Amino acid sequence: MRRTVRWKNERSYLTPLPDFLAANAIWAVSLAADLVGLEVPDNGRNLEIQPYATSELRTDHNATPAFSSQGDADAGFDVKYGVTKGLTLDLTYNTDFAQVEDDLQQVNLTRFNLFFPEKREFFLEGAGIFAFGGATTRASAGNASNLPVLFFSRRIGLNNGREVPIVGGGRLTGKAGPYSIGILNIQSGEERQASAQPTNFSVLRVKRDVFSRSNIGALYTRRAETSAGVQETFGVDALYSASRGLNVNAFFARTRTPGVESHDTSHLARIDYNADRYGLQLEHLSVGANFSLAVGFLRRTDFQREFAQLRFSPRPATTHLKAIRRFVYQGSIEYLKNGAGRLEMRETNASLAVEPLC
Repeated sequence: MRRTVRWKNERSYLTPLPDFLAANAIWAVSLAADLVGLEVPDNGRNLEIQPYATSELRTDHNATPAFSSQGDADAGFDVKYGVTKGLTLDLTYNTDFAQVEDDLQQVNLTRFNLFFPEKREFFLEGAGIFAFGGATTRASAGNASNLPVLFFSRRIGLNNGREVPIVGGGRLTGKAGPYSIGILNIQSGEERQASAQPTNFSVLRVKRDVFSRSNIGALYTRRAETSAGVQETFGVDALYSASRGLNVNAFFARTRTPGVESHDTSHLARIDYNADRYGLQLEHLSVGANFSLAVGFLRRTDFQREFAQLRFSPRPATTHLKAIRRFVYQGSIEYLKNGAGRLEMRETNASLAVEPLC
């Protein structure tokens, strides 16, 4: 619960929260007040079935050969079943995505891949369980981040901008004790216009909570195409969170592609210290030239990125500066080179901001 006083630029909460969280304090649910007295109903049979059926009647006298009143029909279903309180099983057959919103048109004037976020409901539910190494698939961050996304669901059912039919598949997601589990297997069909052959997609994600706020996990993806062989990805990641202000994140991943034997790895090490008065970020990211994500998204390959950022945010104690809450001095440097050691980009930034009370 939060109260906002606009004219004073003031936010107050029902429970005390750290100052450095600022506007993000509303998301610190573990520090919020406890709600008691709720009466939870008994668990029933959690089963949902969503069938669909479509039909069409077409006439085209200009076709060769011409046809008239030619009919066609299709049907399929989605099933959701609560295996336990924390685990949910989703099944799909002949999946229909006709009601999904279209992508926003983008013009690419760069040499990097464009990022289009996932909008299909079947893949959006439980998508956070498959997140790896701190990478995000949010639309706001997709184009800006160089982090590899080891599993990107838009690789399934889409090829060369065209829809590929999904024959069927299943997904098991949820939490069992300290473990977060995600298992997915999808079979797609053939689509000649999209140059797509029958393909099987498999993803396995396991993550275990350790200590109070940390975790360690592993991810495996597999793409088996009829004529292209099998492409696999293996990855392990870990997050150590000593406090809300100190987080250490790391991962190591490797891809297996037929005919490729080297430069097929990627790794990350990141330290993020975010306190009210001081802030520090250090990051090292490396992606090999042959690191190929058959079921993921990668903005660029064959590079090493070094990043450092320092922040100093003092709060004035003098009575002559009553209208100022704090000053924010911040500087950063980013250094990016290719696998041969050649510099591709170097950027240095410095800023001074004043945060007023009103």
